[in-house]
Amino acid sequence: MIYLWAALSGLIASAAFEPISFWPALFLGIGGLYLLNKRASLKQKIKVNLLFGIAFQIYSLYWIGTYVGWYAWLALVLMQATFLIVLSFTSGPIAFAASWVLFEFILRSFPFGGFGWSRIGFALTETPLNYLYPRIGIVGVAFLAVLAVTLIIDYRAKGAVISIVSLLVMALIPVNVKDGGDVRVALVQGGQTEKMDNTFENAEAAISKHFAATRKIPAGSVDIVLWPENAVMHDPFVRQTTNQTFISEAKRINAPILVNANLKDGTNGTVLLGDDLDQRYSKRYLTPFGEFIPFRSIVESINDKAKRVSGYIPGTEPYLFKTEKGTFRTLICYELLSDKQARTEMADADFIVTQTNNATYFETWQLEQELSIAKARSAETSRHSAYVSTTGGTSLIDEDGSIFKEIPKYQNQVLIGEVKTRVGSTPATQYGSYLELVILALWLTLVVYRLTRTKSFWSRFRVVFGKAGS
Repeated sequence: MIYLWAALSGLIASAAFEPISFWPALFLGIGGLYLLNKRASLKQKIKVNLLFGIAFQIYSLYWIGTYVGWYAWLALVLMQATFLIVLSFTSGPIAFAASWVLFEFILRSFPFGGFGWSRIGFALTETPLNYLYPRIGIVGVAFLAVLAVTLIIDYRAKGAVISIVSLLVMALIPVNVKDGGDVRVALVQGGQTEKMDNTFENAEAAISKHFAATRKIPAGSVDIVLWPENAVMHDPFVRQTTNQTFISEAKRINAPILVNANLKDGTNGTVLLGDDLDQRYSKRYLTPFGEFIPFRSIVESINDKAKRVSGYIPGTEPYLFKTEKGTFRTLICYELLSDKQARTEMADADFIVTQTNNATYFETWQLEQELSIAKARSAETSRHSAYVSTTGGTSLIDEDGSIFKEIPKYQNQVLIGEVKTRVGSTPATQYGSYLELVILALWLTLVVYRLTRTKSFWSRFRVVFGKAGS
């Protein structure tokens, strides 16, 4: 029965993510997991946490199988579920919350740069914990969310008081970010009417749709035009007809156009066309099995679609784009998952641009989940974001992570609006990486302390690998 409850708790917790997006479910699910861990032996804990991990991700990540196949989807879920076993070696609210942070650290780091899509901080921007994001970041939100629910379980009324006081104290931390001016932006969404296996096969249709939408932008109406990822599948500097069309439109609108393309240097790059400066950035955090193929020969023998992925060369340097109205950094799709790029490096950016391509996952909840991640990044950095997609989710997001303007999915449209420039660094931006290290050090300290309390080496060995209880 304990294992059935573990799986049920995982399913309940997953309901906090899109497409259900019922955030209280996260606290119910994690609370259930903590109760099961309290009552289990070590071997039972390992099985409980593994089953929770499988159930926690199997539904929310179902969209992955629509492209790479069910076996790859299940393999990813099973692998990432094993990371939750780290919860098995500690006891008590603080250690359990620190263990969760360790789980998410492994999730976003391993293997091949990690896949931290299921971090719980990505699902809590529309909750009473929203104010915590610029103060303690996504890592801190995860830690306090787990800590609060476990304290209440262990200490009930006293735990609730401790949790509330802790959360109120966090509100006293100053954010120190101020409004600047306004930037008028146009976000171009090419649209989509059916599933596209990949944009390589639909390259000409994609660029035509985006140019058609761009021509609807009135002259002199915006300060910058933003195209999404993979709208251009060739180098616009090499194909002169494409380059001339961009330059012509930039002159007509009287604004530069930010374009993502396959550059001749082999990178997935973004360039600012119609601008006097040579401004460009190449994606550094590449998508495994999408933009590069680990163990290519093995993968291709399993899935023929892998042969279509020629692979990109990763970029090496960050870049701060400069315009007359403000500076920005662009995150190209998967880079939203990188704490370094999406949080730390945003300190000197006045606003954020996210360029993404969701054509492969037509009519799945991948679109909404990625948009939730972008909302969390806006809240964490206290920055406005312009989120532009080839197919859907194109939105303007404010500094609290709330969408204030959007256009319907799959439509060929342009979203015109204003983003505010924001000046200053949030505590999360400045100290978020250090906070994570402190929490991980806390976990290690608590584990070592627990082991040293035993009377012999053999007892310590059994605590970790044997039959000892909690």
